[in-house]
Amino acid sequence: MKKNILLIFSSLFITLLFIEIFLQKFYYKENFTFDYKKKFILYEQGNVFRNIDNNFFTYYPNSNIKTSLYYYDEKLIKVYDYNIITNNLGLVQKNNIKENHPSILILGDSFTEGQGSSSWIDNFQGHFKSFQVINGGILGTGPQQFLSLENYLSSKANIKYVFVLYVGDDFRRSIFTHNDQAINCLKNYKLCNGSETFYGFPLNTLNPSVFLQDMKKKREQSEIKITFKKIRRNFKKKITELYIYKIPNSFLKNNFYKSKNKKIMTNFKAIEDLINKYQDKIYFVNLKQKQEILFKKESYETIYAHKFIKSKTKNNFNCNFDNNLNNFYIYDAHLNKKGYKNLYSCILNIFNSLNLN
Repeated sequence: MKKNILLIFSSLFITLLFIEIFLQKFYYKENFTFDYKKKFILYEQGNVFRNIDNNFFTYYPNSNIKTSLYYYDEKLIKVYDYNIITNNLGLVQKNNIKENHPSILILGDSFTEGQGSSSWIDNFQGHFKSFQVINGGILGTGPQQFLSLENYLSSKANIKYVFVLYVGDDFRRSIFTHNDQAINCLKNYKLCNGSETFYGFPLNTLNPSVFLQDMKKKREQSEIKITFKKIRRNFKKKITELYIYKIPNSFLKNNFYKSKNKKIMTNFKAIEDLINKYQDKIYFVNLKQKQEILFKKESYETIYAHKFIKSKTKNNFNCNFDNNLNNFYIYDAHLNKKGYKNLYSCILNIFNSLNLN
């Protein structure tokens, strides 16, 4: 009996191992997974972000901020490098916002902001028909902060229409602002300790390679201390990254699971508040994520969010980027210059399909 049980489990293990190898080597040849600990976002040191009311943040107004993304994959790779231009309200666009002017507000996260390339919203040249176009995209934010930013901007401009551009990941995000350590690091790279998400550095005058090697070493040193909790977390992470786990887990979630996650529920409430305020003048656009194109399937969060939004309004659209991974960076989940051109065309087509007046 024991031999039979051992044989069954051994056979099952070998079968799953071969399935996983096959999926990695042949079916999902373009592997999306990369280590976020090896990712470093740099800004020209100085004033970059400003917190507002401890609910949300913008960039500093009227700024021209150089930014770069580097990734360690055996060697240091520069993923992107461009300048962020902000207007009088600290939003990522060239045109200043005029008070009382009828406006279209586009809310969203880093995709709306245009992280990875110069602002795609600048292709509107500040307006669509008689409306000024406002870029309400801020990296790392979700619906709770979309709502806070809308409340702030509606006191600065006459907003007639709102477009919410979202990805599934947005609905697991909480409110966050930048703490003192993060702000100090952005202002002076010598004050960075490796724990930050964003780093300041004199990009216009110095090469950051030595600095990044130091930050990488500090990150690794913080991981050296071994605890049971850390071992358990790393083991769980490794398991959840396997395709033989992700595929059936995704199927079960998409078909049977109804989340009561507090973050998701709070973000749903924020979406509902926006809908109640703008009624039929608010539109939702789902942006397909890189991993959704890779797996040829929407994430659970995207499906769940879409079902919720669809139950509240019929004003739903999507931009799928032609289901083409070439619209994204290899070492980042964001769109490249070609991808943002595609996004602009998608949103412009949506605008033209509606009777906005």
